[in-house]
Amino acid sequence: MSRTTVSKGLYGAWLGLLGLIIVAGLVAGIQLFTKGHYLFNTNDVILWSLPLGVYIFLALTSSGLTILASIPLVFEVRKYEPIAKRLVFLAIATLLGAFVSIGLELGNVFHMIYIMLSPNLSSPIWWMGFIYSVELVILIAKLWRLHIGDWHSSLSRLLAIVSLIAAIVAPLMIGSIFGLTESRVTYFGPVMSIYCLLMALLSGTALCLLYHFIHSTVTGSDASEVTRGIYDDFTRIFSFALGTVIVFTLLKIAIESATVVPDFLNYRQYAQILGGIGKFNTEVILGLILPFILMAIPSIRSVPTARLIAAGLTLVGTLAMHMEILLAGQSRPVGPKAEQYPEVIAYAPSGYEWMVLLLSVAVVLLLYTLGERYLKLETAPE
Repeated sequence: MSRTTVSKGLYGAWLGLLGLIIVAGLVAGIQLFTKGHYLFNTNDVILWSLPLGVYIFLALTSSGLTILASIPLVFEVRKYEPIAKRLVFLAIATLLGAFVSIGLELGNVFHMIYIMLSPNLSSPIWWMGFIYSVELVILIAKLWRLHIGDWHSSLSRLLAIVSLIAAIVAPLMIGSIFGLTESRVTYFGPVMSIYCLLMALLSGTALCLLYHFIHSTVTGSDASEVTRGIYDDFTRIFSFALGTVIVFTLLKIAIESATVVPDFLNYRQYAQILGGIGKFNTEVILGLILPFILMAIPSIRSVPTARLIAAGLTLVGTLAMHMEILLAGQSRPVGPKAEQYPEVIAYAPSGYEWMVLLLSVAVVLLLYTLGERYLKLETAPE
């Protein structure tokens, strides 16, 4: 059997697997639309669950990819142009996956349209949805301009600038949704917006490195010296983002450890829901500290497999950290709700919530696969 035949067989099997996951996810979505939101393990206290955490994770990752794409497209660092089109496409596909998750979390995708058509200009939630919708449209337009070979016209540059602004503002707006919530002290404060922006850059860079390693392995294409230089630079950006997020995380842990406010004590319970060592939860150790150690050692940082492991651990860890923050801020009933519920509300995702996660990820992976096959993502200006 020839290598081409084997490759086609694996490609067909991969599409079949993604197709099965998407069909199962669509069946779950139909159940959500017909039976309602009660299929999620939510209640009057815990309203935001796994699908919203997936949305935040994918949306921030998309913003991080857009910021990386702006290095060649806005700041005209021409050495990064060979991967600019791929970064734009990855940002689009990841954001579409995020919209799948939030659409099912709302219980009806038409709710997203209603929110956009009934603006509340004082609501950070509305601004978040609006900015990400604008970012998606601008990214699609930018991808089209790149696809037809328009890299440096005024229009193409304007689209790149607007997408960069949206990619910076949108994570800040996600952070403000939590940071403006005075009744939830673990959310409240301006640091939440900065934290979301840093997490966007971190997860976007991690996905870029992970995708490059998997793509080059699957296609059997050896990266050129130019491309290797690009990903060496992106590995340094990844390491810097890891270090910065670690500093913010250690500061957060220090604050939590020095207070007796019930909300923060409750947060520690949720922060170590997957176990931990001392004050450090598993996600911080495996998702931040271990990848940073790997990237801090030059002889290890240069090994592609080490980059793959570090990027993969970081992506899983950042999703877990988003969920911890999301749940810890809700799990303690306040106001009238405190009279009819226990002091702390436990939560575990339902099967339908896991199906939303799988559907969103499968949609992203399917778009990645089809984009690589049909959109010539490796093209760059001559």
